[in-house]
Amino acid sequence: MISLNSKQYGRAEEILQQTPINTLFAKAVLRGQVPGEVFADDADEPRAVYIVHPYGMSLLAGESGRQDFAEELTDYISNRRGVRTKTEWLQVYPHSWCALLGNEIVKENGKVTEYARINFGFDQERHQLKASGMTDSKPEIVQTAPELFAKLEGVAPKHFWRSAEQFKASGIGFTVVDGGEAASTAFAAFIEDGQLEIGIESMEGHRGKGYAYHASAALIEYCLEHGLEPVWACRKGNEGSYNLAQKLGFVPTLDLPYYRLDV
Repeated sequence: MISLNSKQYGRAEEILQQTPINTLFAKAVLRGQVPGEVFADDADEPRAVYIVHPYGMSLLAGESGRQDFAEELTDYISNRRGVRTKTEWLQVYPHSWCALLGNEIVKENGKVTEYARINFGFDQERHQLKASGMTDSKPEIVQTAPELFAKLEGVAPKHFWRSAEQFKASGIGFTVVDGGEAASTAFAAFIEDGQLEIGIESMEGHRGKGYAYHASAALIEYCLEHGLEPVWACRKGNEGSYNLAQKLGFVPTLDLPYYRLDV
């Protein structure tokens, strides 16, 4: 696995352009929104790349033909040499890579667990129909202030942007306020190529009140007003996120293998 520097990222991005799944987190690394790691099978003419986002998401994409690269990936994924220091959530494309995740060395190591990840498509008509059926009064909603950047926990902007200043300049979020507290925040995890991927977190003590819907709906309205396509993806077993997505007008489009790589 050859580590690429930022000047070599353009070739890695060419591979992403041929990868028909949600790759916004990988693009955010390649375009400098956050620091990350980028590996390839060849520095000059890469045909396969492995991109790691600092929040723990990773992507393996491209051709799977080079045996030396596959062997190095096996060591990395199984972590039998102790190279990885934290858990990763890995997506792969195309499916030919799945054989590598299921080989005997990886199985014997026991560090890999397979899940599924859902990519959604946004249906604006469906969203507007769902929104028209919401009869509950709206809670107080404000644009997410920079001073909340460091305070918000869980799935929060600080894991996806370098600083509060960067988030203020290039990101966006909306927060439901309850009793003077930030109850639920929906924010742009990534904005790339006319798409905005939504991150959402409700604080403990404020869950189950419908706040996540209202915060997300406010962000979707921002997308529609600014010509951005809202994007949603989640682990298949995350029933809360899966159901919320459909309540907001998203429709499941792809069911993909998704791997937890433990250390």
